[in-house]
Amino acid sequence: MKAWVRRNLSYSARLLIVLLAATLSMLPIIFIIANSFMGGAEAAARYTSQITAHNWFGTINGEIHYFDMTILPGVFSMSAWRQALIESPENLRYLWNSLILAVPIVLGQLVVAPLAAYGFERAKARHKEKLYFAYIIIMLLPMQALLVPHFIAANYLRINRSPLAIILPAVFAPFGVFLVRQQMKGFKRELIEAAKLDGARELTVFRRIVIPNIKPTITVLAVLAFAEAWNIVDQAVVFIQDAHALPMSVHLSAKLTGDIGVIFALSTLFMIPALAVFVYGVDNLGDGLGYAGRK
Repeated sequence: MKAWVRRNLSYSARLLIVLLAATLSMLPIIFIIANSFMGGAEAAARYTSQITAHNWFGTINGEIHYFDMTILPGVFSMSAWRQALIESPENLRYLWNSLILAVPIVLGQLVVAPLAAYGFERAKARHKEKLYFAYIIIMLLPMQALLVPHFIAANYLRINRSPLAIILPAVFAPFGVFLVRQQMKGFKRELIEAAKLDGARELTVFRRIVIPNIKPTITVLAVLAFAEAWNIVDQAVVFIQDAHALPMSVHLSAKLTGDIGVIFALSTLFMIPALAVFVYGVDNLGDGLGYAGRK
């Protein structure tokens, strides 16, 4: 009886910790979405840097307090959304610019990463692993360290003011190759050898046997690649000169000095595609990422 009680208490404690961690993780998202339905006057009173008669909350230890962060708005209003989308429809252009960058990057990685991973796994070249190690080292370097060689290469190709300067390096990013190859290490070689004995060519084996068996990892790759591409900032600032061609991730930072209610609305709008992609692939995240730790 005591052992049963201890097990249940231990399970309840772990469940409580998980629920608390999940709630804390979701709190910023809930805060942004809820505050996007706050009226302009209320948002200005709560989050302005100016001290007024409407937002002065007294003096504590000699310091004036006027910032009043809340999770839920005092009065529900669609004014921020109306101003962000109807009165300023150009904001949708920046969302479209983000899609122009993210979609080709994801599609490109879904083609390049499985092919490259299959090549690294199946090739019998003498120095294959050394080449693979050198390729994976790039994954450990921060993006800021890679911007200079990317800029030089883009300038040589004369695409340094084009979205291609961002898309091409991202398509050949090493993380996707690493992720897919880790799963291929556990792939049953007997299936491949049997197909080869039946006369199947390498590309046929890859397309009809390998790809159907690594779909969870392909889905995880799509989710992670989209999240990475959707949040591009540094590359866009360096390579995109036209202010109207900047993605929403950069445009949001430029709006920080504007109406705080509109910022909440645009931030919510910016989160929707990423959340939708995550929800779509959440069932495969555990299985797909589990292979990344395989030796």
